Amino acid sequence: MVDKISFPHSDDWGVIGPNGQFKLPVPSKLGHRFQLVDGKVVDRYGGITDEEVKQQDADTVASQQAAELDAARSALVGRVKSEAGERIAATDWKVDRARERDALNGTTTLKDVYAEREAIRTASDEAETAIAALATLDEIQAFTW
Repeated sequence: MVDKISFPHSDDWGVIGPNGQFKLPVPSKLGHRFQLVDGKVVDRYGGITDEEVKQQDADTVASQQAAELDAARSALVGRVKSEAGERIAATDWKVDRARERDALNGTTTLKDVYAEREAIRTASDEAETAIAALATLDEIQAFTW
């Protein structure tokens, strides 16, 4: 086991090797777990084993990836909702026209326009359900509506 560390790039992480300038505070093969603070080597992980450090790092990465995935899903849902709102707003003129025609002619064309708008809402809801099932950032980026 090599028990010396140097900090060739910065004080933020070390490289373990036989010619390091500092002794390791705990036995390890993981240079990233050590930091140079006020000229003293500090173990960022509080003395746990290298295997525990690796597991903790893996858990941190998994947590960050899950957060990124949730954020990407939320952003995509926001874009779908926005587009649905724009599509519905684009039919406002149809509502006005249908009301006038229905008032003049005794027809029920307004009901058809409302059905068109409801179809947009339904499609938006279905897209949100599909987005919730997406498991990777690639799937989220490839999603179209």
